[in-house]
Amino acid sequence: MMKKFVLKFVYLAAVFFITLLVVSGVANQGNADMTVEMAPASFPMVHMVIGGREINGLYGHGQPMECSFQRGSITSLGADRKVGIVIDKYGQRVTGLSFEVRSIDGERLVESTPIISYQETEERIAAEFTVKDLIEAGTEYMLVLLLDNERGETIRYYTRIIQEEDYYLQEKLDYVLDFHGRTFDKEEARELTKYLESNAEGDNTTFGRVTIHSSFQQVTWGELAVSKLTEPEVTIKELAAQTGSLELSYMVKLDEGDRSSLYNIKEFYRVRYTADRIYLLDFERIMKQIFDEREEVAANNKIALGITLEEDMELRESDGGNVLAFTDGNRLFSYNVNDQKLSRLFSFYNGDYEDKRECLQKHGIKILDVDEAGNIQFAVYGYMNRGRHEGQVGIAVYHFSGLANTVEEVAYIPSQSSYEILHAELEQLCYINKTNIFFFMQKGAVYAVNLESRSCEAMVSGLKEESYRVSDSNRMVVWQQGDDRYASEKLVLMNLNTRQRTEIAAEEGDYIAPLGFMGEDLIYGAAHAEDVVQDSTGSMLFPMYCVKIQNENGQVLKTYQEDGIYVTGSGIEDNQINLYRLQRLETSGGYTEIENDQIVSTKTEDRSSNRLEAVAIDKYGKIIQIAVKSNIDTRALKLLVPKEVLFEGEREITLTEEEEESCRYYVYGKNGVEGIFTDEGNAVSLANKLAGEVISERGGFVWRKGNLRQKNQIMAIKGTAVTEEKNSLAVCLDTILQYEGIMRNTEYMLDRGEMPLHILEEHLEGVRVLDLSGCSLDAMLYYLNQDIPVLVSLNDGNALLLIGFNEVNTVVMNPQTGTIYKMGMNDSAQMFQENGNRFVTYMREDSFL
Repeated sequence: MMKKFVLKFVYLAAVFFITLLVVSGVANQGNADMTVEMAPASFPMVHMVIGGREINGLYGHGQPMECSFQRGSITSLGADRKVGIVIDKYGQRVTGLSFEVRSIDGERLVESTPIISYQETEERIAAEFTVKDLIEAGTEYMLVLLLDNERGETIRYYTRIIQEEDYYLQEKLDYVLDFHGRTFDKEEARELTKYLESNAEGDNTTFGRVTIHSSFQQVTWGELAVSKLTEPEVTIKELAAQTGSLELSYMVKLDEGDRSSLYNIKEFYRVRYTADRIYLLDFERIMKQIFDEREEVAANNKIALGITLEEDMELRESDGGNVLAFTDGNRLFSYNVNDQKLSRLFSFYNGDYEDKRECLQKHGIKILDVDEAGNIQFAVYGYMNRGRHEGQVGIAVYHFSGLANTVEEVAYIPSQSSYEILHAELEQLCYINKTNIFFFMQKGAVYAVNLESRSCEAMVSGLKEESYRVSDSNRMVVWQQGDDRYASEKLVLMNLNTRQRTEIAAEEGDYIAPLGFMGEDLIYGAAHAEDVVQDSTGSMLFPMYCVKIQNENGQVLKTYQEDGIYVTGSGIEDNQINLYRLQRLETSGGYTEIENDQIVSTKTEDRSSNRLEAVAIDKYGKIIQIAVKSNIDTRALKLLVPKEVLFEGEREITLTEEEEESCRYYVYGKNGVEGIFTDEGNAVSLANKLAGEVISERGGFVWRKGNLRQKNQIMAIKGTAVTEEKNSLAVCLDTILQYEGIMRNTEYMLDRGEMPLHILEEHLEGVRVLDLSGCSLDAMLYYLNQDIPVLVSLNDGNALLLIGFNEVNTVVMNPQTGTIYKMGMNDSAQMFQENGNRFVTYMREDSFL
C-alpha cells in the first residue's frame, strides 16, 4: 500500500514539474519574442581635418535641428575657405554628400552645394571642399553636412565655422596636446609647473576632479599606474583671436594586480595666445570609473563605484529602502536588497571602447520613481547614441518591471535643441507623480504629460528665472501670476503629486514674490507697492518688509519682520535661510546694506537606508561607494541585464510650444549650459564669473570673456555739454542715437516719463538693448571693445558715457563738463560700484545673422 502511494506521489510530482517546465518555457519563449536588445549604433561619424589632424568629431542627427543650439564645436577656415572632412562609414553605404552654410540661427541659407569629389575606401570617405566667398571674416556660421545613405535617410552633422587668419589655432592645439602628453611622464611634466596655479583652491584628495589649482602630483596622476586606451578626441569648443577653449576626451586603464578598471577622462583647457608665449587660463580633468558589475564590486554592505564625482551621481530608493537605483557614468543600475539582484537598466555604452559613437556622453538620466516591488521609472534625455531613436535629441521615459525584468519605453518627447539645453532645463524640473503624470520644464513653460493617454498640456508658460521656484524634490512649484514679476499680487503654489493649486494673495497695497523652499515649505516675501521703484535706468528695487514660511496646507509656520529692515533676496543652504537685508535711512529715505540674518529650520532630514559616501583609499584618494542597508552575499548576487519590450506604433509626444515673448540668454561654460536667463544682467554676471559666454536664443554672442585689445576708443563720439534745455542723461541718450545715425530729442521723451531703456529700444534698429545693472565694470569692456558705448547712471540723477579703455584707464564722456577724459580703472570701478553699477548698452543683432 505504502509503495503504491509513493509511486503515485512520484508520478504526480513528475507530471507537475514537467507541466511547470513546459508552461515556463512557453511563457519565456513568448517573452523573448516580445523583447529585444538595444540596436547598435549605425550612423557614420564625421571628423573635421585641420592641419592634418582629425578633430571636432560630429555625430549624426536624423532630423533638422535648431542651429542656434548646436554649439558643440567650432571649425576655423583659412583665407582659402577650404574644409576637410573624413567620414567613418561603419558599414553604411553612402549614396550622396552635400553641405549647407547657414546664418548662426539657421534662418538664412547662405550656400547649398553638393560634394562631388571625394576619395572612398571600404571603411572611410575623405573629402575637401571650398565654401563660397559669401561669408564675412570673423563671423560665425553654421555648417551642415548632409549624408544620404542606402536606407533613404538624410543624416545631418553640425559644426560652427569661422573664417580667420590670426586665431593661431595650430599653436593652441600644439600647446594643449603637449600639455596633455606630459602629464603621463613626471620628468617631462616638470615643464608644466610654470603653467599651474597650485594653491588651496585645488582639492588634492581626489582624482575625480583635477584643476589648474591642484598639485603637480595630482596633475601627473599621483601613484596611479594609468595607461591610455584611446587617443584623445579633440574638440574646439570656442575660438577667438586671443583665447581658445578645447576639450579632450579619452579612456585610460588602471591596472590593479590581476584586475584592470577603465575610466572616462575629459580634459578642459582655456588658453590665451600671445606673441611671446601661450598662457594657461584654466585646466580641469574629470576622471570617472566605468562601473563594471561583473567585477568584484561588492563587499560587506558596500558597492564600490571607484574614482568618480559624487555630485554627478544620483541615488534614489524605495520607501522601505529595499530597492535602490543609481546612476554612474550616464548609465543606470538598480540593486534589490532582498533578492540580491544587481541590474544594469540602461546604457548606451556596451563595452566596445573603440566605438566612439557608443562612448559619446551627451545624454543624462533622471531617476523618477522607485517602489518596493522593484519597479523603476526613469527618463533618458539628450542625444540618443543608438537604439530606436538613434541620432535624435529628446526625452525618453522608461518603466522597468522588477517582476518581468524588462524595460519599456512609455513616452518619447523629441526636441530640436541639444543635450546641454535639455540638461539645464531638466535640472530645474523633472518629476513624475503617483498617477503617471510626467512634469518637466522647457523654454520657460511647465509641461504635464499623461503617460497613459500620451496627452500633453502646458501648466504655465512665460516663466522668468526669478518669478518661480521649485522644491528640491521637484514636488512643489510656485510661480507669480501676471507678467510683471515686480508687480505681482498673487502666487500660485502647486503640488505636482496631487495637482492641487493654492493661491496666495498679497495684502492690499502689497506685491508678493517667491524666494524658495525649505523642504516642501514655501518661503515668500511681501513689499509695499510704493516701495517698489525704478531707478533712473529702469532697474527695479523690491524691498520686502516681511518674509513668511508657509506649508502646502496654507499654514504660516514663521514670519520674519523688523521695523525699518527690508529683505532683497535670500540663499538657502541645508536647514538655514540667509536673508540679504537693507536698512532704510530716515534722513534721505534711501537704503544701506546691513549684515545678513538667518532663519534656522528645526526640521531634520529623513535619513536614507542607502546612501552615497566618499572614503579615502591610499593611492587612489577619495573614492565613492554606496552603503546599502544590509550586507551583500556576493556568492548569491545575481547580475541581470533586462531587455527592452517591443511595441507596435509610436509613443512619441509632440509639444505644442507656447508663444514666448521674452528673450532668453544661455550661459555657456566648460560644463556646457550653466544657466538660462531672461535677465541679461544675471546672465552676463554668471558668464563673467565662469569665464564663459552669453548666447542669445538666436545663437549670437551677447557677451564673452576676454579677447580685448590693449586699448580702444570710439573716436566718433565727441564731448557734449549739458544745456538749460538738456540734462546729462538726455545728452548721453542723444549721443548714442546720433552715433547710430538717428536724430531725436530725448529730453522731451524723458520729460514725458519715458525710461532710457525704452527710449533706446524704440529708436535703435537692428540692435538689442541690454540692461546690465549689477554687472561689473570689466564686463562692460566687451562692448567698448566692439565700439559700442555704455550708458552709466549715477545716484545724483546725472549720467556718463563710457566710450573707451586702455590697460589702466577708462575713457569717459561727461556731459557735466562737456569733456572726454581718462579715469583710472580702479577709480572707475569704485565710483560705478558706489553708484550701483547701473549700466545700459546694446548688441548689434544683425552682425551675426
